[in-house]
Amino acid sequence: MGKNNIHILIEKFFGNDLSPEIQKKFHAWLLDRNFLEEKEKAMSTLWENESAVADESTFRELSRLHKQIETSNRTLHKSIVLYIRRIAAILLLPLLGAFGTYYYLTKVNPIVEEAQLKECFVANGERKQIELPDGTKVWLNSGSLLVYDKQFRGKKRLLFLNGEARFQVAKDPTKPFLVKTSHMTVKALGTVFNLNAYSNQDVTIATLEEGKIQVDPCLKKDTSLILLPNEQIIYNHRLETLALNTVDAGRVMQWTDGYLIFQTASFDQIVKTIERKFDVTINYETERFAGRSFTMKFNPDEGLEQVMEVMKEMIKGLNYKIKDNKVYIS
Repeated sequence: MGKNNIHILIEKFFGNDLSPEIQKKFHAWLLDRNFLEEKEKAMSTLWENESAVADESTFRELSRLHKQIETSNRTLHKSIVLYIRRIAAILLLPLLGAFGTYYYLTKVNPIVEEAQLKECFVANGERKQIELPDGTKVWLNSGSLLVYDKQFRGKKRLLFLNGEARFQVAKDPTKPFLVKTSHMTVKALGTVFNLNAYSNQDVTIATLEEGKIQVDPCLKKDTSLILLPNEQIIYNHRLETLALNTVDAGRVMQWTDGYLIFQTASFDQIVKTIERKFDVTINYETERFAGRSFTMKFNPDEGLEQVMEVMKEMIKGLNYKIKDNKVYIS
């Protein structure tokens, strides 16, 4: 295979221009020991020339890619894994409005030259608790992705989140703790807060339980807010609106124990949360339930059918059918 063909094939793969069947063949070809040097050069060129244009499907593709990398690490050439991770990261971070930060980390600051970023992905239907290098405890909800420096080198503890996470931050006044999402940045020194920031929903929600956080939504006009305990900021990036509420933060964070809690949530928010919680796909007419909000709570032991039965009772005219891992709402 010629060098140009190798470059084109790899570029098409990362550009999502290949069919699922061809992608499977690509995986087998990439794992093959032949043409290693050409593959590495193509990866390097793609890394250097990547324009960093990403859309809302980037996170889904990135998460899928992470799984592929983990299953292939044992046989895949080390430098190829490095380039895949770097390319995956450069696709992820611009979506979070942080390409400049990543460029600085990898190109300007030699301390983190060699792929220091660590990714933690939680599949739908699962939850996970992890501890960061500084002792910070993090609870990650279903369908979440967290990216951070393995050793928190530099003057900041910088993380990137797509999903929902509860942070119990270890105190270090000399090194601020920042979490960046697609539409909001949260800064804390020592505190407990929750951040709901899925890329496929219109709102990003920050809730403070203890301490103090600074919230910077990505508005056209620079806006910075300081939250106190039991305060919650909701930023609708589609409408570019901000809402500051007083809530029971402990109740909000009960999802870490398996509860499903919705407080004045849109139907779309509820559906997406149920899909992640039970790892199902829900088909429904978006317009039919638009403009309405709902408040409800489900216990950890309640299954999908019980949740749907409650929704049927609460929402007039809602009917549903469950088949395999799909739910049809009529």
